Amino acid sequence: MFFRQAARFGDRPLIHHRRDNAWQIETWADMRRDVLAVASGLIESGVQAGDHVILMSENRLEWLYCDLAIQATGAITVPIYPNVSDDIAQRIAVDCQAVMAIVSETTKDAMAGIRGQLRELALMDGEVAKWVAQPATRRAEIGSRLAGIHPDDVCTVVYTSGTTGDPKGAELAHRNLVDTCRAVLKVHPLSENDSTLSFLPYAHVFERINCIFTGLMFGGEAWISRGADHLAEELAEVQPTIMCSVPRMYEKMYAAVMAAVREASAPRQALFRWAIRTGTRYAHEATRGPLLSAEHALADRLVLAPLRRRLTGGKLRFFISGGADLAQEIEEFFWAIGVPILNGWGMTETSSGACSNTLHEHRFLTVGKPFPGVELRIAEDSEILVKSPGNMLGYHNNPAATAEMLKDGWIYSGDIGEIDADGFLKITDRKKSMFKTAGGKYIAPLQLEFALKRDPLITRAVVVGEGRPYVTALIVPDRVAAAKQGLDEAGIKARIQKTVDEVNAGLGNWETIKYFTLLAEDFTEQRGELSLKLDVKRKVVAQRYQEQIDSMYAGKTKPA
Repeated sequence: MFFRQAARFGDRPLIHHRRDNAWQIETWADMRRDVLAVASGLIESGVQAGDHVILMSENRLEWLYCDLAIQATGAITVPIYPNVSDDIAQRIAVDCQAVMAIVSETTKDAMAGIRGQLRELALMDGEVAKWVAQPATRRAEIGSRLAGIHPDDVCTVVYTSGTTGDPKGAELAHRNLVDTCRAVLKVHPLSENDSTLSFLPYAHVFERINCIFTGLMFGGEAWISRGADHLAEELAEVQPTIMCSVPRMYEKMYAAVMAAVREASAPRQALFRWAIRTGTRYAHEATRGPLLSAEHALADRLVLAPLRRRLTGGKLRFFISGGADLAQEIEEFFWAIGVPILNGWGMTETSSGACSNTLHEHRFLTVGKPFPGVELRIAEDSEILVKSPGNMLGYHNNPAATAEMLKDGWIYSGDIGEIDADGFLKITDRKKSMFKTAGGKYIAPLQLEFALKRDPLITRAVVVGEGRPYVTALIVPDRVAAAKQGLDEAGIKARIQKTVDEVNAGLGNWETIKYFTLLAEDFTEQRGELSLKLDVKRKVVAQRYQEQIDSMYAGKTKPA
């Protein structure tokens, strides 16, 4: 697919990347040349079809053409997230029996412990740079290997530890990726005129498949972001038409707008609230009368259009959101200003997306309908099952885990959900995160945590109470945002207590949060508290903060 598109688009820009403090252009022809050069280098280094090659780096141009080059040799790309611990990275390399690792200067030390097991360790600014500096020398061999690749051959092994256990490598075939991209393009109107700002890690399937691989298929352009800290200026500069992201980015954008509104004069606050109400009504109404249309046109001219330009550059047609739940007020806010967020859902094991809202079929608080070719089923215990063209072949070298996850062609997702009468899927919790209190009541913690995080002052929340007499929570506050609001530690606690009380007001007594503890710092991957997909590892957090958890029960009675 890549080589066919490269022949079609030739000298058109494909990737924009920063070098020497300026945007540089990699055309389709440039990318084809670099892929062939790196593939030649890999072959000369002894990489055979079917070999596993580690790719570990921050997002950069070299990541992309190394990935395609590995595939072009018939080898298998094994991406590793650049910030995982050295132990995890080495366990992945050993498990897949990697023959080579391609790394950046910042990630090379992660492979030091197993250097003797690798045939070669190639630096992106070293060996890879030398390969691309000279013409491809193994074109005939590359052509022969390409002809030998079959749709069911393994293309990539993507390791995901989930929230428990050792990393498991999901084997994704070439057809998994191509068929998933084709399904996405059947429901999302994308063309060679579209562009995206790419900032999520390429080691995760969400960005790699939904942004990069799908972009190759529809022929668009991509800008490689320098990271979350630069997004605001890059959005204004690049002005993308589409973008993939996770809810946390939208939450931060929303919080920044709300903070600015709070500091505005009373008349400007009133104007803003009227414009958002009008935009929300306009987004929800299927048929819009002349009065609403006229009111919306005025709101758009005065408030919504300027806000759109400031937040997204002004050309963004829609966001794709995945990876976690999205609060309704945030989803509605972006729809109100004229930037739809299309919430979707999928897993590494399903080659990313299994379903998504679209511009034409959208329902708030859901993750949309299945993509073409995808079947969903709700098991008796409410677990979501998926049969999809993207379903993995299995976990590499792990038949026991494969048998648990993949049964009779169905992926057992571990997510709990429901499908409404119109076919929209709603995620309600994670099967493994649910627990039972000492009173025998089942608690679905994700919904409680989701409700708490609607407060922009709460960065993260973990609800606990397994086998305990009542429910409590560990909360990580956003102290930077609190400082901007003039809140000291007592003020933060009072504010969060108010949020907890508001959440509790809509709950049954058995599931209300009785006490909470504020943590001094957020969880990290380095300490093993977050999975490769940045989900909280509850068992690890419970062990690390056992003293804080115990203090919410020791010597205390259950409040009425």
